[in-house]
Amino acid sequence: MNAYIIKTPDGYLYPFADDLSLTDDLSQAGRFRSVEEARATAEERGYYDGGFEVVRLDLENEKANRH
Repeated sequence: MNAYIIKTPDGYLYPFADDLSLTDDLSQAGRFRSVEEARATAEERGYYDGGFEVVRLDLENEKANRH
């Protein structure tokens, strides 16, 4: 099973107080069910192509793969 996280030049987006904030800690990054959901969330926060990466996490092994 996979999850997707958003990596920006400023850090990973993570949920905080009914909003999103930034963290350097991969384990705190917000997890999304699909690439599309992650991309839409990043764009809603003002990040656009080239301004973020969607990274796939292999939840069984907790490995991060760029997607």
